[in-house]
Amino acid sequence: MVTPHTLRKYRKFALVIVLILSAIITPPDVASQIIVAIPVLLLYEISIHISKIVIKNQERKLKKDVRTR
Repeated sequence: MVTPHTLRKYRKFALVIVLILSAIITPPDVASQIIVAIPVLLLYEISIHISKIVIKNQERKLKKDVRTR
């Protein structure tokens, strides 16, 4: 399972990988590369926030289960 901390830690590497892949799959044009890279990077950032929410919900549920025992 990937944690928000891990995603934040490897954010720089993800940026480089996304830019390299977008350079490979697009024509040799910087604008096309950016147009492809931006949505992928936005999805990466959204995944960080979603994983943070999921982790908080799991911790909250675990605390609730421990209290009921």
